[in-house]
Amino acid sequence: MLVIALLARSMATRNEGVTPAPPEPLPGRDDEPQAEPSDGDEDAAGDEQDGDEVVAVTSDGAALVPDAHAVRMVPPHEEGEAWKAGDSSRNRRGEQALAMSWHAGEFTGLRIVRGEADEAPWRLEALGRDGEYTVLLFETREGADAAVALFESRRIVRLGIDDEGRPMPPSAEQFAEARRIFFETEAALDAPDPEE
Repeated sequence: MLVIALLARSMATRNEGVTPAPPEPLPGRDDEPQAEPSDGDEDAAGDEQDGDEVVAVTSDGAALVPDAHAVRMVPPHEEGEAWKAGDSSRNRRGEQALAMSWHAGEFTGLRIVRGEADEAPWRLEALGRDGEYTVLLFETREGADAAVALFESRRIVRLGIDDEGRPMPPSAEQFAEARRIFFETEAALDAPDPEE
């Protein structure tokens, strides 16, 4: 009896600190539907989803990427010369992403509208603090919605306040005027210099 007790005690001390392997899943259980969370589980499910974020990809392949307190636009990878030794295309992409960043309060409003004939199907329009116009083009409505969610999650959008203290998004007329000024300025910059 004494030998059995000593042997059992010896084996117990050897296994201290060893975590047993998790049990193997039962076959045929992977395709079973998951139970819906009950009212008490909603907060736990919401916390899990808060950690999940998406990257929105524009029509030209640029990625809108969430950062700690910003949204950064990472340009698409340029093909062709990346194989050469000493190529700094990755550094250039990182520099461009840092240069093309939006931070809290930079936009006063966002809206998603259908693209025009010469554009992508969906257009995300934004107005800056001074009414400047920014446009991002998307192939799908889901992509544009994902971009809006990113901008809102980082508090990039700060709506104005009306006289009664309520949030006041920009009007359709404000977006139209900002867009008109944007295209007029772009056309003026593209026009040939008369002195040349």
